[in-house]
Amino acid sequence: MKSITTLLAISATLFVSGNAMAAWQDIGQNDQSTVYVDTATLQTQGKLAQIMSMLDFKKPGQDPQTKENVNSIIGLNEYDCSTGKYRPIEFKVFTGNRGKGKVVVDQKTPDSIFEVIQNGSWAAGVLNVACRSK
Repeated sequence: MKSITTLLAISATLFVSGNAMAAWQDIGQNDQSTVYVDTATLQTQGKLAQIMSMLDFKKPGQDPQTKENVNSIIGLNEYDCSTGKYRPIEFKVFTGNRGKGKVVVDQKTPDSIFEVIQNGSWAAGVLNVACRSK
């Protein structure tokens, strides 16, 4: 348990250090968005892997609560490489593309449950990067 706590602390530090220093790597796109990962943030422990990813939207969405335009989301997610599930640890929603602009949502969810990843989803692409050496 101590090592999971350490992993979370390191990951939180990486998340807080900002996306300006991130080395975003394009791993795929569709009509709505491009998915990026920062492989420098990849942390593994046993069957678990954590990595930061970014969804950059081609057309702005709208935050349902604030009604502000949303152009990108950066998140730290944890993947269970043995089951192919993931859970969000924390994420930020931005008004600008590539994590720029005003932060509309800053959500921390360290106790979230693991969810099934749908084939072809952005999370499936990130899982492949995070778990490829497992």
